[in-house]
Amino acid sequence: MAQLFKKCWPYLLAIVIFVALSVTYFSPVLEGKKLPQMDDIHAKGMAKELVDHHAATGEHSMWTNSMFGGMPAYQIKGDSSASLFGYLNKATRLGLPFQTMAIVFLYLLGFYVLLLSLKVDKWLSLIGAIAFAFGSYNLIIIIAGHITKAYAIALMAPVVAAVLLAYNKNKWLGGLMLSITLGMEIGYNHPQITYYLALLVLVIVVVRLVDAYKEKTLTMFWKTTGILSVAAMLAVLPNLTSLWTTYEYGKYSIRGASELSAADGQKVGTGLDKDYAMAWSYGVKETFTLMVPNVVGGASEAIGNNPELLDNVDAQFRSMVAQQSQYWGGRPFTSGPVYVGAIICFLFLLGAFVYKGSEKWWLIAATVLSLFLAWGKNFPLFNDLMFDYFPLYNKFRTVEMALVIAGLTMPVLAFLGLQEIIKRPELVSQNGKWFLVSLVLTAGVSILFYLFPGMFFDFISADELKAILDQKQQMVQQNPQYAAMFDQLVDNLKLARIDLLKADALRSFFFIMLASASIWFFVTHKLSVTYMTAGLAILVLIDMWSIDKRYLNADHFKSPREAQAFVATACDKQILADEDPNYRVLTLYRNPFNDAYTSYFHKSVGGYHGAKLRRYQDLIDRYISANWQQLTQALQKGYTGNVDSLLSTMQVVNMLNTRYLAYHPEAAPIVNTSAMGNAWFVSDVMVANNADEEIAALGEVQLSDVAVVAKKFASLVDGCVVDSVSGTIVLTDYAPNRLVYKSSSTQKQLAVFSEIYYSKGWNAYINGEAVPHLQANYVLRALMVPAGENTIEFRFEPSSYKVGKMVSALGSVLILALIGLWVYSEMKKKKVS
Repeated sequence: MAQLFKKCWPYLLAIVIFVALSVTYFSPVLEGKKLPQMDDIHAKGMAKELVDHHAATGEHSMWTNSMFGGMPAYQIKGDSSASLFGYLNKATRLGLPFQTMAIVFLYLLGFYVLLLSLKVDKWLSLIGAIAFAFGSYNLIIIIAGHITKAYAIALMAPVVAAVLLAYNKNKWLGGLMLSITLGMEIGYNHPQITYYLALLVLVIVVVRLVDAYKEKTLTMFWKTTGILSVAAMLAVLPNLTSLWTTYEYGKYSIRGASELSAADGQKVGTGLDKDYAMAWSYGVKETFTLMVPNVVGGASEAIGNNPELLDNVDAQFRSMVAQQSQYWGGRPFTSGPVYVGAIICFLFLLGAFVYKGSEKWWLIAATVLSLFLAWGKNFPLFNDLMFDYFPLYNKFRTVEMALVIAGLTMPVLAFLGLQEIIKRPELVSQNGKWFLVSLVLTAGVSILFYLFPGMFFDFISADELKAILDQKQQMVQQNPQYAAMFDQLVDNLKLARIDLLKADALRSFFFIMLASASIWFFVTHKLSVTYMTAGLAILVLIDMWSIDKRYLNADHFKSPREAQAFVATACDKQILADEDPNYRVLTLYRNPFNDAYTSYFHKSVGGYHGAKLRRYQDLIDRYISANWQQLTQALQKGYTGNVDSLLSTMQVVNMLNTRYLAYHPEAAPIVNTSAMGNAWFVSDVMVANNADEEIAALGEVQLSDVAVVAKKFASLVDGCVVDSVSGTIVLTDYAPNRLVYKSSSTQKQLAVFSEIYYSKGWNAYINGEAVPHLQANYVLRALMVPAGENTIEFRFEPSSYKVGKMVSALGSVLILALIGLWVYSEMKKKKVS
């Protein structure tokens, strides 16, 4: 036991240090404070109906009606109860707070495992883990509430470690480790990070293939790659519940193809719109934030938040400059830069020159690929090809996220290079050329930015300049003297931003010089390896920690009362007082299509989700968005009396059973008397030949009397035309995944329901017997209802979820069996030896 402890204590100490760093960084949590995280707030709003339903029934509903009229809940609140990886993920968090400390702990632990697997010294691995974990992007996404993304990033390093273990040492153990680590990574359900991880692994495999060809070891390469492929498939099995349902839903979401024609009459392609997907592209010059964080201003916050930046600004322009954003890059806005560390940039370049191991080329290639992808629209020659032809690439947006690859590869090569120097100091002491080149390309560039900032940067974005010039043109027409004022404003704005850059450029210069000096003193035998390592550890921690604290610090934490995001307004309370809760609400006083607040309390016409149903998005683009703007403008002009007549013309809003309009948080809601209710009978049908005709007809026919049906459903509505409708149909029981109606009529009629149609899961029953239902009015459900008294029921029963859950359970058992088999074989080997 003493021998085992002696062997393990450095690793146990590392874990203790990781916990201590995680707890220290988020110490306000220990005081009971909360960190408001915007995307997490959105997630709570989106999931409220699902959480309440589970609390009341113990059942996981895979459909919610609280946003965008209704949509699958697979990406809102999934069900991992049948997956082994859900339990493993929980165990590895060690009971630390899920949304803060546990994330940083796993960042640290995962990267530590990767460096150890590459045989990097345990103490260097610890420093490397700190460098990776405290990369600015990794902390910024925590305050933004991108929690699943953060955990997926944390699991990238162990997945890479497993792949390298298979190729470098033990293909069977590497395969088993891959099935576990990749399964855990997929389990956090962030497909875009998994996609970038797959690209990284692909680069590794290609480089290994080239090496195997050169070394004539192709047979071993193919065997190992085959084992890894099977391991990846095994990792998928326990996650099949989420993967299958997500894949199935993806074809019907905005990530899939549109059925509408483009302006030129051609069908729109699959995937996201290119401009939308590429909106958050990292600037080519902006890439220097990897080394100098405030190259383009840092975060999109007012310059006035940092008063020292106004010191050199002319007094008459200070108030105007103070209101401008620090950030002047090409993205719409940003929470902060991607900073991997000035020291890490220096060590990465040095490692590229001095490290000769087999990992070098995939690390460099993956880093370059990461930059190319992150540049997006700023490097169209490459990214247009990727978007148009590379499998699945056009399903994702926010391409700057590709920098997560560089965030991993750069510290790896940095510490592989540093270890090489520790082993062979003569690499630097006897041939300092590459050391000097690395220093010039990092410290030298930093000091040039400090001395001659205007030589490299404009300090004003193209969009900003256009807006200022447009305003200048308008003002100059009134008074020509304004021309000089605008020019001086631009000059003073640049002065503030130049000061911001210079401060960080000088900061990076000193950190690089201190780190390089410690290495130089070591290779010239003036400093021991222990002191050099300790000095680098302190420098790296101070460098990364201090930048992170700009974007996530104690000031961001609030008391539980202050952090409460969902407080019912007077308007909400009046709506909730309605004894019949089965209606929809359209919020007018904020963007309803970027709003999870309404979904927390009500069934919303809008919502907040990155993958809403494609047809519903078409409806927003064609009708609902315009209706929202019309209503908002009417109320702003004080035309409250005309709202009723205006609403009577908005058939799409009415067919969604939009009973209430919230136009001010403290004002009584507007009651929409034109809302069509939960269901209604129609006397006629218009059959549309294509989607273009379908959506156009919604503005042409009276939807309370006529249903618009696609040609493919025409056979289901034979005999539905009647002289006049008769009878009633009412909703009698509601759950998000089950709706029950009672109908009474003297004739067979077509009923339209104000619920969203989704063929992959919703089933209809009349008096307990399954019957086919159809899509009507572009997005709604419809059903032929026989004469007499009937009970109509809709149930959400997706086979992809049910079968996927069974396969997940079987896959979990299989992986547990493989783990048990490996443990048994290892014990048997030890017994024999």
